[in-house]
Amino acid sequence: MKFKKIFTCSLAAMLAVFSAGCESDFLETGPSTSISDELLFRTVGGAQNAINGVYNYMRLRSTDIEYGSVLQFNNGFDIMGQDLIVRNSMGQMQIYYAHNSNVSRADGALTGQLWSYYYTIINNVNIILDNIDKAEGNAAQKDAIRGQAMAIRGWSYFNLIRAYQQTYAIAKDMPGVPYYSVGGTTEGKPREKVSVVYANIVTDLKAAIDILGPYSRAYKSQVNKSVAQGILAEVYLTMEDWTNAAAVAKAAKVGFPLMNQTQFQSGFNDWALGEWMWGVHQSSTQNFGNGSPFTLWANQTRGTRWTFDFLYVNDKFKDLFEKDDVRNQFWFRTDHGLWTSNKFREAQDDFYGDVVMMRSAEMYLIEAEALARSGKETESKEVLWQLQDARKATRSVASGNAYIEQILLERRKELYSEGMAWFDMIRTGKGFTRSGDHPAIVSLPARSWRFILQLPTTEFNSNKSLVTADQNPYEGIYQP
Repeated sequence: MKFKKIFTCSLAAMLAVFSAGCESDFLETGPSTSISDELLFRTVGGAQNAINGVYNYMRLRSTDIEYGSVLQFNNGFDIMGQDLIVRNSMGQMQIYYAHNSNVSRADGALTGQLWSYYYTIINNVNIILDNIDKAEGNAAQKDAIRGQAMAIRGWSYFNLIRAYQQTYAIAKDMPGVPYYSVGGTTEGKPREKVSVVYANIVTDLKAAIDILGPYSRAYKSQVNKSVAQGILAEVYLTMEDWTNAAAVAKAAKVGFPLMNQTQFQSGFNDWALGEWMWGVHQSSTQNFGNGSPFTLWANQTRGTRWTFDFLYVNDKFKDLFEKDDVRNQFWFRTDHGLWTSNKFREAQDDFYGDVVMMRSAEMYLIEAEALARSGKETESKEVLWQLQDARKATRSVASGNAYIEQILLERRKELYSEGMAWFDMIRTGKGFTRSGDHPAIVSLPARSWRFILQLPTTEFNSNKSLVTADQNPYEGIYQP
């Protein structure tokens, strides 16, 4: 495996770029050639520049709207499911929606893009962790950088492991993804066992939580203790560690009050809202342009700016929302004959909007599900009802498995187009069959290998530790 550094090649340029902190212009990405690690990490200021570079790479848009960063991947994975529709306009996003071009196959663009994106991030935070102790400067700032780097590494491996192998509960003894804990590695490693990868993820995130306790971030794009807790809660939920999932989610959401109706319906474009735990800011000098996730939606709310005009919601999904639910923001496009949503709208005054990456609503849902699955249904309902009351939705009163299904449905209604749906189907062992007004009818059975990405062909070409037998199947159903 060959890794890339994303630190800028000129120290003077780097300092100029970061003079305004993490919210300055995007970095150009590419290998570092003129700055040695020794020079870059001589001071804590240089280390801060390095972690800022990682943040900028994490949100960097590519030349299209399908690939490039987590912001594109999140929409794509939700589109692959049953609730969203992509009208075939210019062919873009069809790789996700129509499952064409062999979306999960080794030679498909998605698997190579996702693999490269997260391993590039991992390599760079590893370089930071390898060198942070050598930097001269404030110890508290060094700890903050270390904690952020560890949390980002855990987050990156979590996204890799759940994309490239079946879920933890049934696959913990199966091969996962290569694990690298040292930066600048040039020799590829074999696939590490799923349970080992998850153990390392948990170790990183728990350490980050401890380290980041005193850290006060400047921007919501940065990972602080609450965000690290939120990531760990997601991990524990996937591992079916219900006790820890509930406890960590409960802690993570403290200080992030649920949005009221006006705030929820304001367009999901302002990271200053209290419910937002983690997000990406857009401004006149730092934005995604027509690569913004907002351009996908066919809600005609971009004013005079251009939009792709092709992301809609399935009519059966729309019918799941009660009339007075504040999330019931759907309307019919007579020109295309499909329903669309006003959930995501760019700010009308400047045509830019912040992009959400984590909200406390998800923490309520994690806590409620984990409590219910551990037999604490009464406590679970007390948590879920807080969210349902805020959304003016009818409280769930079922019991047992029927109640858990209501929580999972609540996740679909609350979190659509935020990157959760595909991975929820993987971890809960559910398939799907599209119905209603979907123009591309797709059906995938539970535990289908089509839910799981194959390792990219480029990795097999460069990583000599892999053999043909290491590849995930493309067809069939996994039988645990």
